[in-house]
Amino acid sequence: MHACNNAAAPPVTPLQWGRSLSGPPAFSTRAGGRSHGLLRRWSDTSPEMQQPALDHHYVVLHLGGPKRVTRNTDTASTTTEVAVGAVTVVPAGSIGDWRTEGPIDFAHLYLAPATIEHVTAQELDRDARQVKLVEAVGARDPLLEALFASLLEEARSPGAGTRVYLDTLLHGFILRLLRGHSTLSEIVDPALHSLAPYRLRNVLAFIDANSSRDVSLADLAEAAGCSPYHFSRAFTRATGKPPYAYLLAHRLERAKAMLRDSVTPVAEIALLTGFHAASQFSRMFKRSTGATPGEYRRERGLARHDPLGS
Repeated sequence: MHACNNAAAPPVTPLQWGRSLSGPPAFSTRAGGRSHGLLRRWSDTSPEMQQPALDHHYVVLHLGGPKRVTRNTDTASTTTEVAVGAVTVVPAGSIGDWRTEGPIDFAHLYLAPATIEHVTAQELDRDARQVKLVEAVGARDPLLEALFASLLEEARSPGAGTRVYLDTLLHGFILRLLRGHSTLSEIVDPALHSLAPYRLRNVLAFIDANSSRDVSLADLAEAAGCSPYHFSRAFTRATGKPPYAYLLAHRLERAKAMLRDSVTPVAEIALLTGFHAASQFSRMFKRSTGATPGEYRRERGLARHDPLGS
């Protein structure tokens, strides 16, 4: 099978390409959003797949078991023995056909070129015009693989602080992608420093005022006046916890105070402290304290006021 020579055709979006495949994705996040990332998973689709030029880069996480993958372009044909968990990197604009011999199970993470360029220029201080992703099929990169698997797991089973956590994972993923699979040669990390006291006060005040919302890493970084990547490292050093872990701990402390000092129903406390549902709140609370919210309240003599406590 040879790649179609459709280089003159305009690039298509990931969603447009997805509609041309032999079946719908088994899982998909929403398109767009602040992260400019789209995560989708397919299984049991056709072993042959035509890929037009896309307006996004994409990275594949190969799942289901080992397989043999053939990649045909207008200039080359390569066949690779691909291990389960390996990754494939395809830059935006690339054209080719794919044939898979083995289990059809894979996830795609689509990344807008503007996102890659922003990280390159603003966080790594490099000329984004000079940095290109390098195509690779079935590459082994344990860190990139682990970050991809974590993104997939968290997106499928969201928990408290999911948005901040996903933003953090995605930033780490993009940095690793640039370091290991692009023309970026030497990376000099910015000096690791803590937040200035006034910046830390600003972000802690923001967390206190907005902990009931699904805030993002970008929201926290904006409150601190830093880039998301620099903020995450500096905040961790200043507080001893990553932003998502600090936010979760803050929410749980607020919930404890409300359980001790009020008769507010547990389900309402869950919403007021930023949890999506009472069941999720109870699960996270018990994981942190060893007791359910209702048990915690009963130990302090207030459970009789909350017949819905659990």
